[in-house]
Amino acid sequence: MSTYKKPIVIILLIGLLFFTYGCKSSSTEDTDNTEPAAGYDVTAEGKYSPAINLVSVKSVDATVKFLEGEDIHDNIWTRTYAEKLGINLSYMWVVDHSQYQQKLTATVMSGDIPDVFVCDSLLFKMLYDSDLIEDISEIYETHASETTKMVLEQDELALPCTTIDGKLMGVPITDASIAGAPLLWIRQDWMQKLNIDPPESMQDLMEISRRFVEEDPDGNGVKDTIGLAVSKELWGAYAGLQGFFNGFHAYPRIWYEKDGELVYGTIQPESKQALAALQEMYKNGHIDKEFGVKDSNKVAETIANNKCGIEFGVWWNPYSPLYLSQANYPDAYWQAYPIPSIDDTPAKSQYSAAVGGIIVVRKGYPYPEAVFKMLNFWCDNILFSNDKELRDTYLGSLDNPDVVKYKYTDFHLWEPNAILRTYENVKKALATRNTDGLNHDEWQRYQIISAYFDQGIKEAWVEVATYGDNGSVSILKDIAQGGGMVNRFYGAPTKVMSEKMAALHTKEDEMIIRIIMGEPLESFDAFVEEWYKLGGEEITKEVNDWWGN
Repeated sequence: MSTYKKPIVIILLIGLLFFTYGCKSSSTEDTDNTEPAAGYDVTAEGKYSPAINLVSVKSVDATVKFLEGEDIHDNIWTRTYAEKLGINLSYMWVVDHSQYQQKLTATVMSGDIPDVFVCDSLLFKMLYDSDLIEDISEIYETHASETTKMVLEQDELALPCTTIDGKLMGVPITDASIAGAPLLWIRQDWMQKLNIDPPESMQDLMEISRRFVEEDPDGNGVKDTIGLAVSKELWGAYAGLQGFFNGFHAYPRIWYEKDGELVYGTIQPESKQALAALQEMYKNGHIDKEFGVKDSNKVAETIANNKCGIEFGVWWNPYSPLYLSQANYPDAYWQAYPIPSIDDTPAKSQYSAAVGGIIVVRKGYPYPEAVFKMLNFWCDNILFSNDKELRDTYLGSLDNPDVVKYKYTDFHLWEPNAILRTYENVKKALATRNTDGLNHDEWQRYQIISAYFDQGIKEAWVEVATYGDNGSVSILKDIAQGGGMVNRFYGAPTKVMSEKMAALHTKEDEMIIRIIMGEPLESFDAFVEEWYKLGGEEITKEVNDWWGN
C-alpha cells in the first residue's frame, strides 16, 4: 500500500493546480476540441538585452516549501525569467497570504507601487479610478502568444472581468467558473450502515442529518456526531451554506435575473425559507451547536475526528479537507451528490465569474509587455506539457512532493476547460482500458482510480470521489449544461459597492448567524429594509445600470 502514497500526494497537488484562482463563465461545451499552440521558444521571440528589472510583491504561506539553498528570491522561476527572458524579478516585500491584501493596499496608498502585481477586484477598481495602472489592450493583441490568448479567451467572461470602459486593464488569473459551484457531500459509509437511501429532496437531507446525530453512525455508543457541518465563515469552499440555500432556490451573495432585472440573492424571500429550516435544525441539534465559533480549520478537525457526516462544498473537497476523514478512518467514504430541492423544481448550484486575482501593470512602467512574456512562457511551455523532466523542473516531482514549485510565481494561468475534459478522457480510458491519448495528469488519475478498484487501495478514493464515474466532476458537467445559477454581475465593483458592500456583508452574516441560533425570523425582514437604506438600493441601481449597458 505504501507504494501508492507518493503518487496520491502528488496527484492531490496536481489537482489543486486547476482551481486556485479565476474569473470564468459557464461556457464549457467544447471541452474536447481545444489544443494548445505549438511549443514556444521564448528566446527566439527575443529576451531583453540588457536585462530589465521588474519589482513585484508576493504572498507565501507556511505550506510553501523550497529545495535546499533556495527561497522565494532565488528559485527555478526567478532564474528562468532572468536567463530566458532577461527579466530580473525581485520583490519589494513578501508576506503571509493572510496579510497580503492589507499590506498591498497600504503600499499602494503610500504611492510606492510595484511594477507588476496581483490584486483583488476592489483594489483593481481603485487603481483604475486613480489612473495608477496601464491600459494593456494593445499590448495584449501584440505580445500575448496564441496559447495565452486561447487560455484567456476560452471562457467568455474572463477578459470582460478586467475590462473597464472598453479597455483591458488587467489579466484575469483563469480557472473554470463551475469549480466554485457547491455540491452536497455525505458520508456514504454512514448511510450504508444506517440503511439510508440517497437524498432526493431537502426534506430527505434534513432527515439524514437528524439520523446522523441520533443513531450513532460512528458506532462508539455515544451521541457525539454532527449532521450538517457549518463554518462561522458561512460562505467558504467547504462547510459553507451556499448549497443549502440553493436547495431552497435562494442564491446568497450573487446577482441573478428576476422579473427582468438583477436582484441580490441574499435578500430574496427564498433566503428566509432557508433560514427557517436552518433555525429548526439548529434548535434540534442537527447542526453543530458550536458552528458560530468554528472557522474552517476547526471544521476540518471535526471531519478528521470522524464526527461529521454532511457538508456542502466544492468539487475538490476530497483533496481538502475530506481526505482527513479517510486518513484517520480507512473505511470513511464521502460521496458527492447534486443539490437536492425543497420542491419539484430542480435546485441549481450557484457560481460566479469572480476574479480570484488580477495581474496589473503600474502606470508608467516602461516594459508592460513583460507580463505577457512571463505568461507566454507558462502557457506555451508548461501548461500543456507532458514532458516529465520539464514538469518536474517547473512544477515539482514525485521524489519531493512537498515542494510545489508553481507557487513560487504569480504569473501563471489555468485552462478553464481542463476539469471537464480530464473527466471525459479518464472516464473513457477506464471504460476501454485504453490509455492512448491521455496526457500526463489524466494518466496519473487513471492509474490511481484503477488502483482503487483493481487493488483495493483505499487511499485512492480521493480520485474516485472526484474524477470517478459518479464523482464530483460528473455533477459539474451537468451544472455546466444548465444546472447552475450564474452570478450575472461580473464587472468591476461599482462606486457605492466599493464603499459600502463590505459593511453590508458583515451585517448580512451577523443576521444569518443570529437567526440560525434562534432570533425571531422576522429579523430577516428588518435586515432587508436596513440593507436597502444603508446602500443596497443605490448598489442595485448601479448593478442594473451596468447590466443594461
